[in-house]
Amino acid sequence: MLCEPSGLGHTLASVPAFPPVASAPGSKIKILVADDSQSDRTVARAVLQSVGYEIVEATDGQQALDVFERERPAVVVIDVVMPRLGGLETCRLLKSRTNRYLPVLMVSSRNSVQDRVNGLRAGADDFIGKPYDPEELRARIEVLVRTQAAFEGQAASAPSRGRGRRERDRKPDSGGFELGDRAHTPMSPEAFKRRMAVMFEESERNSDPLACLLVDLDRPPWGKDPVDLALRAEVIHGVIKSCIRKIDLVNPWNENGYILLLPNTHFPGALTVAERIARQVRRQSREGGGRRGFTVSIGISFYPNRDTRSLKDMLDLVDAALERAQHEGGGKICLFQHQGYLYAPDDDG
Repeated sequence: MLCEPSGLGHTLASVPAFPPVASAPGSKIKILVADDSQSDRTVARAVLQSVGYEIVEATDGQQALDVFERERPAVVVIDVVMPRLGGLETCRLLKSRTNRYLPVLMVSSRNSVQDRVNGLRAGADDFIGKPYDPEELRARIEVLVRTQAAFEGQAASAPSRGRGRRERDRKPDSGGFELGDRAHTPMSPEAFKRRMAVMFEESERNSDPLACLLVDLDRPPWGKDPVDLALRAEVIHGVIKSCIRKIDLVNPWNENGYILLLPNTHFPGALTVAERIARQVRRQSREGGGRRGFTVSIGISFYPNRDTRSLKDMLDLVDAALERAQHEGGGKICLFQHQGYLYAPDDDG
């Protein structure tokens, strides 16, 4: 299930002393903390400054927009409930005002599944409930900083991609992990397994979260025409590519299904992606004129997880989750986090 609040009150006395975070010489990574509670801002500032971040603050959503324009922080931490302009709307506006990747961590004492989903739908990249453990806040910020650095590195390297890079891209079955559209290009099963192994090893080494999704077409009761199934699989693939980031990995898993690996993705983020895929597949299938609508079932597994000690464990669990979703009649999402949890996406959104 989604992690409940730890029950550990975040007080200054509980802030651990961590070694400084690595950054470029003479510079610090700047983080904007927007919260109308002075005590909560004080705690967040102490936790993050203790590991070398530079903190700028805002007391409401409108001030957060002004501070963002002036300071241009690398990461934003936003409380959901604030005066003048709430956290959800602030997040949407921040995301719309920049053409670079801006990681946003939503913070709230409201910690239900729906609250998390609302935050992620608003564009947040992660969600943490109050009261939080200081080390958890630090860890989640570290993940967002690494993800932001990966996007910045991708953008910086784009103009320098010349013939040598294109020649390397043409080599078949490359096992190395690269950012960009190539992660969405179908590969042989052997090459994809090597890519998955690299991604899993990176998550283990950096203690980063990793989500695995299996998306499979629910077989229609009116038949299994191969041409019709191929067209449906094409719709599913197009929807998946429109719902994931360039750093995510997708590949065919069977004749009508796909497997996805989402780095730096926790439980709520994976649920949001799965919900979006299921909803858009259903919507697009109904927009096909005379073509009858269809649905997909989705299984999800995670790392870290007490039952996931290897890539094989993750794949076994996501397969079991998909089977459970299909067994329940299709059109369901099953998330495996210590045990399976079913979720039925609606048609709204």
